Parts: sequence; structure tokens; C-alpha cells
Amino acid sequence: MQARRLGRFDSVSLAGVAVFGALAVVLTTLSQSLGLNFPLIPYLQFDFGEIAILLAFFIFGPVPGLVAGFIEFLTLMILGQNAPIGPILKLVSILASLGGIWLGMAVVSRSRSPGFAKAVALGTVLGVVSRVVFLTISNYYLIVFFGGEYALNGLVPYLASSFKLIGVTLTPGNGLDLILAFTAAFNVLQLLFVGGVTYFLVGLPQVQATRAAGRSLWVVTYLRLRE
Repeated sequence: MQARRLGRFDSVSLAGVAVFGALAVVLTTLSQSLGLNFPLIPYLQFDFGEIAILLAFFIFGPVPGLVAGFIEFLTLMILGQNAPIGPILKLVSILASLGGIWLGMAVVSRSRSPGFAKAVALGTVLGVVSRVVFLTISNYYLIVFFGGEYALNGLVPYLASSFKLIGVTLTPGNGLDLILAFTAAFNVLQLLFVGGVTYFLVGLPQVQATRAAGRSLWVVTYLRLRE
């Protein structure tokens, strides 16, 4: 029962984790090469790599999904941009998102009528909340305590022209609040995008009917569990 909740780690799952971890790195690299930056805060970048991590989560289970996330993290620490801060914040976002989604699915799996749509809805809400909370805290401490006054004084003029495009004047007085608020908005959009693509793929009848080594997708099995 515990293995079914967390996901198995047999040879099939290990192979799947390796494939999706590598796919996450490839998709993240593709995202960087395409320059999919958030217009208001250009150092934030939309990342296709999270789709692969979420697929590993739904197909093989939470622990294999987390391992795929760590594979991406370690690769980005070595080869990625803005290391170590960028990869660390990326890992925080993945852990927070998967934790919220997993919690939502756990609640739905214990309800009287568990279903994929209900799990998607609650998992998305909790994933977004968890991601925004943890990344807001992380960015606050990064700017205020690690970067200090120099970081904020550097960010305000750097981002001022971008914010002017939407009629917002960025100043040292409101800079921190606005940067954190729009960073939160970016994270909501990022998770809604990658989550929407992943949920669409996993929700396809052809995908849910797929069996790897004679067993169903982890999410299909998990939502049938009863305590």
C-alpha cells in the first residue's frame, strides 16, 4: 500500500525517471534557447521542463517525480544559467508545486467519489498556493537578507522600464512589494501552463489506458485507493 502511494522504484520506474529527468533538462534548455522570459521581470523564464517532471509524477509516483526534479536540478547546477541561485529557486518551485498537487490528490483519494478531474482541480489550487508561498518567502530572503539594499537598488532601475509598459512606476519604496507580487503572478502562470499541458496529456483515455510492465499509471491506481 505504501509503495502504491509513493510510487515504485523497480527497473521500469528507474528507467522512466531517467528518461523524464533527461527530458526535463532538454525542455528546460529549449526554453532558455527560445528566450521565454516573463516580460515584466525578464530574469524569470517560463520552463517547459516542469512538464516532464509532472509527467513522471503522474505516471510513476511522487518519489520518482521528485527524483526527476533533482536530476534537472543537479544538471542545471553544472550546466545551467544563473547557478546556483537559479537552480535552487527552481528546485524550491518544483518541490512546493509537487507537494501541493500531491496533497490535493491525497485529499481527493480519500473522498467518497475520487476522480481525476477533482484531483486536478484541488491539486492545482494547492500547488499554486504552495508554490507562491514558498517562492515569495525565498525571493524575499534572497533580496532583503542576501542581496541587501544593493540588490533592491539594482533591481528597481533594471525593471523600471518593463513596469512602465503597464503604467506602473517602480520606486525604491514600492519596488520590493511589486517585484514579489509580479513574481508570484509569474509562478501562478507557470504552474497553470505546465499543469494544464500535463493534465491534458495524462487525462487522455489512450494515456490512462497505457500499462507499463503490466500496471496502470500511478495516478490511476492512486485515485482508486480507499483507507
